[in-house]
Amino acid sequence: MAQQRNTALSLVGLLLLVASLACTPGDSGDLPSPPGGHVPVSQEAADRLKENFNREMQEASTGEEFRLFVTNEEITGLVATTLKDTGSVPLSDPQVWFTSGRVYMTGTFSPFWPFTFQSLIAATAVVHDGQIEVEVEEAQMGPFPFPSRVLESASVSINETLAEMQLDLEITTLEILEGELQVAGTRRDLQ
Repeated sequence: MAQQRNTALSLVGLLLLVASLACTPGDSGDLPSPPGGHVPVSQEAADRLKENFNREMQEASTGEEFRLFVTNEEITGLVATTLKDTGSVPLSDPQVWFTSGRVYMTGTFSPFWPFTFQSLIAATAVVHDGQIEVEVEEAQMGPFPFPSRVLESASVSINETLAEMQLDLEITTLEILEGELQVAGTRRDLQ
């Protein structure tokens, strides 16, 4: 009986130690941050991205090539307002930016009170057979990196969703530049 109690107390102590290491408030460890500092969150920037997207898709429907340029501020604004509006993911303070051929996203993940984790996702994107394909290269929550099989599974899920969204699009160019994503292509004739 005493041994079971000691084992239970040791297990609880170990769990508390792991939780305290993982959930240090505000501790971002070695997570990258946007070049140039914090990306401002702006509803105007999110709306501008939506308007630009809709305009480019409208122009592409006439057979013209579309060219969409997405800035760090626009994508961060869109992600932040979408998260706020849906409330489906407990992620706050998102920062999304483009640099060195990669897309980065950081934020504070709060699965349940009082636990918070500074989180990171880093991915690349390329055009393959006229479609955007994403590879999640790195993800971590607090000090804990996700295993490669989880990254592969996330990449597959993202690419399946993207494929459904791009049914009528033929992507010809995708570039991830410093502070900007550029995508160009045409609409397919699905008849």
